[in-house]
Amino acid sequence: MPTERAPKSRRSHRPRIRLPEPARRALVACHVLASVGWLAYVTFVLVLAVYVYFADDPVLAGEVWMAVKVFNDLGAGVVSFVVLGTGVALGLSTRWGLVRHWWVIAKLGAAVAVIVGGLLVLRPSATYLGDHLVAVGGTHRTAHLTLTVGVALAFALLAFAAVVSYARPWGPVRPAVERPQDDGRFEVRVRRVADLAEKVRSIELAGLHNRLLPPFEAGAHIEVELPSGLVRHYSLCSDSADRLAYRIAVLREDAGQGGSREAHRLRPGDVVRLSLPRNMFYLGLHPYYLFVAGGIGITPIVSMILQVERAGLPWRLVYTGRTRSRMAFADQLATTWPGNVVLYPTATAGRPNLVAEVAGLPSATGVYACGPDRLLNALAGTIGRAAPHIELRTERFSSGSGVRERFEILAERTGTAVEVGVQQSALDALNAGGVDVPSSCEIGACGTCRLRVLEGHPENPPHVPEPNAPDGAPYFYPCVSRSGEHLIVDA
Repeated sequence: MPTERAPKSRRSHRPRIRLPEPARRALVACHVLASVGWLAYVTFVLVLAVYVYFADDPVLAGEVWMAVKVFNDLGAGVVSFVVLGTGVALGLSTRWGLVRHWWVIAKLGAAVAVIVGGLLVLRPSATYLGDHLVAVGGTHRTAHLTLTVGVALAFALLAFAAVVSYARPWGPVRPAVERPQDDGRFEVRVRRVADLAEKVRSIELAGLHNRLLPPFEAGAHIEVELPSGLVRHYSLCSDSADRLAYRIAVLREDAGQGGSREAHRLRPGDVVRLSLPRNMFYLGLHPYYLFVAGGIGITPIVSMILQVERAGLPWRLVYTGRTRSRMAFADQLATTWPGNVVLYPTATAGRPNLVAEVAGLPSATGVYACGPDRLLNALAGTIGRAAPHIELRTERFSSGSGVRERFEILAERTGTAVEVGVQQSALDALNAGGVDVPSSCEIGACGTCRLRVLEGHPENPPHVPEPNAPDGAPYFYPCVSRSGEHLIVDA
């Protein structure tokens, strides 16, 4: 797997107007200075109005209204439009926008309210007080009270806008969604890790900057590119309705190639890259569901249970593992749905009676199973004999701990021969050798990378969809298949 990183993800929102950095700084300075001046002027008028209201001195009132008139004539009101104009310009030229974040909308609304109130209430009140003072020789109590209360409200709104501008307490109106990079992957941050069972660790992955993650359906899996560059596939075991974080459960395989051990070393704050969710284990609509899980095969089943439970449909889970301490989610599932969950720790309770589990199932029941080959083969045989009327869908998990040897592949059409290393998939070797082989799931489930074998004997995992072509020629799945001898493929 290449170790170089793709360019950073594109931002979800780009400024409509791009300003040079010096111009942007000047605009910010102008906005801040005008805002301070506006708030200071409103504070000054408020203090004078309150003082005059309680002093009840016509001479002092005359001096105050003359001072306010002088400030108005000098263009104090223009400052408010400077603040509004620079604020709008900043919104259009930065990622905050004008209507993308709640705090920007609140600040803009407060400024507009003060300007409208000033034009409709405060300025006419001050003008009326001045004219009344000249004509009558005294102040007008109602107009004075209106001016005082109005200025107090304007002060409160401007102070609110200043606090909101500094604290930015509310997020986007529509949270941004993580977008994949050029290679189809995107960065996420580890939010939380926790031990679920012996050698099984839960890892929660959240979008950067609290962005929503791409949607997924129950049964989907993701590719996780670890910091070292290793790529591993993990089923999503979180609720498909929750797009704030993905959850995976990783079984540490000490005899494996190191991917699970590296995943167990992840800590909150670490950044990894993910593929978009892919689903080869779709959950269909049935009147009743039987879920069968073996070991770490419980992971895609958990998301399915959450979806079926949310829909209010009946279901039952048969979950088997070596010991209770090794069965991830066992306590959570048995406690939450005690009437739906049956646990079989085989070391103490033996293996489940699959015939009894499937024999009485109603017609059109959907049986969804994930686990090791031995369990799934036994289940398929049992259903074929005892309940052929029900539908079985499976996903197989392999440990990947078998012995691997180097072998050679010749791509007949391109004339390219490549050697597949012990720690390398045939798909990677072919692509690195210049043979363009399209791929999708990279777990042997979809058949996108499947190649026709012209000579040799491939070693395909038991879960591949079609080991042979209609004419009997073997297929080779370079993402997961191996061979103990030289292969010639049609590529």
